[in-house]
Amino acid sequence: MPMLASLTDARHYFERLPAQLEVYFDESYQRAFDRLINAFEQFFDIAETINQQADDDHLISTSEATEIGEHGFTLILQMIDLMEKLDLPHKRREIEQISLIFARWVIKFQGQLNHIEPVVNAFAHSANNMQEKQSLIALVELMSMVVDACSQEIKHDLQTTDLYRPWRLLLINRCIVATRTHDIELMKKVFDEFIFFLPQDAQGFFSEGMQEMDNLEFPPEVQKVIEHYSLQQPKIRLH
Repeated sequence: MPMLASLTDARHYFERLPAQLEVYFDESYQRAFDRLINAFEQFFDIAETINQQADDDHLISTSEATEIGEHGFTLILQMIDLMEKLDLPHKRREIEQISLIFARWVIKFQGQLNHIEPVVNAFAHSANNMQEKQSLIALVELMSMVVDACSQEIKHDLQTTDLYRPWRLLLINRCIVATRTHDIELMKKVFDEFIFFLPQDAQGFFSEGMQEMDNLEFPPEVQKVIEHYSLQQPKIRLH
């Protein structure tokens, strides 16, 4: 799938999707899919109207941006669920990439993000396909924008027992991508926020990072930063 960058791109993607998927549907799936496609059309109409009004300085409130974004992400999650039931993982990944467009739209209008699982999955998939430093830096910047835009409920991170919760994965993956940039100042900024939000995970993360340094070829200055953060973390004692 070519890189999608705008709501218009996302809209065109969903316009082409019915023809690509009709072979997979029985009657009940077809009805559910058609309802979703119609709902996406209405969402794009609303979002594009707001974009046009924003050009004339008719900005929406942050609560309105949050509410509209919430609706868009609900549709994304329903479409992902449908792709999972149809066993179409490649289509799931495509739709997760579109969630990045929705997230950028919410952030543009200073709304909050309440559903970040598809965004986190899209980040992970994007990172796996990137090598070039500037692309990795741009990815970290977008990840940071998402971190900032997450709702307070997500940031308070009450589900500390789930190691695979999207918030934790977002912060860990951002640290990993930042390390791959070899940008020392960016690494420090991201690591400091990781410690702030997930202090209970810091010792384990940086200790594991030190082990990875032995297996991967990182510049000495990058290794030095990881070592510094590893030594700064308090050792966790089990009683």
